[in-house]
Amino acid sequence: MQQISALLFDLDGTVYRGGNAIPGASDFIQSLKARNIPFLFVTNRGNRRPEEVAQQLQDMGIPCSADDVLTSAQAVAMQLKAGTRAYCLGEEGLTSILEEAGITITDENADVVVVSYDRGMNYEKLSKALRLIDGGARFIATNTDRLITVEDGILPEAGPLVAAVQAATGKEPEVFGKPESQIMEAALARLDKPASECVIIGDNLFTDILAGHKSGMKSILILTGVATRSEGEAAEHKPTWIVEDYQELEQLLFS
Repeated sequence: MQQISALLFDLDGTVYRGGNAIPGASDFIQSLKARNIPFLFVTNRGNRRPEEVAQQLQDMGIPCSADDVLTSAQAVAMQLKAGTRAYCLGEEGLTSILEEAGITITDENADVVVVSYDRGMNYEKLSKALRLIDGGARFIATNTDRLITVEDGILPEAGPLVAAVQAATGKEPEVFGKPESQIMEAALARLDKPASECVIIGDNLFTDILAGHKSGMKSILILTGVATRSEGEAAEHKPTWIVEDYQELEQLLFS
């Protein structure tokens, strides 16, 4: 193996597409388990609990548990102190993770405002976030992804909601999801590995590969999703390697 002791995976476009596993993904993950190589699925989605993500992957034939999943909500929870008071623009997948970490969910006297994917977003919530941040609360975004792809098309993700709060407050958020380093630091802490021994595998140059660059990790662009080989070769922050599919990934890492 290329002096790598742990692997981090993006999900959509890397491990699955739509409701189906990408060919070779299941066998590759099984081979990691057989070799006792630790791995994490790292996702910016802040509204889903790791148990939900793991169940989705299991239903696609990909062996994993909730412990193999790291969400942006978990990254936020890992870096906030127990007892912190948080107001959330987000769903149960965010608030439950924060509460389990000892963080108090409140809409008064909040220390932080956490903005994430929230299908119940409204003017009242935006106004509350504005007032709390204007009063000194820390402004945190789980991620700033613009869109998510669903079966019948696309939907706005957390990014547009973060932008609304940012426009209202005139303040920049602390972003925890890829490509920022906070979620990668949380992944390294979970794996108990140095960045120099880890590699992130993903299909997106501007989230996955850039996250690897910012955190000092090697990176592999896999051409199963949004980016092409020519885009990878021309990128400002180039991936360490580019592979066509999981067969080529297997050859790269284990031949």
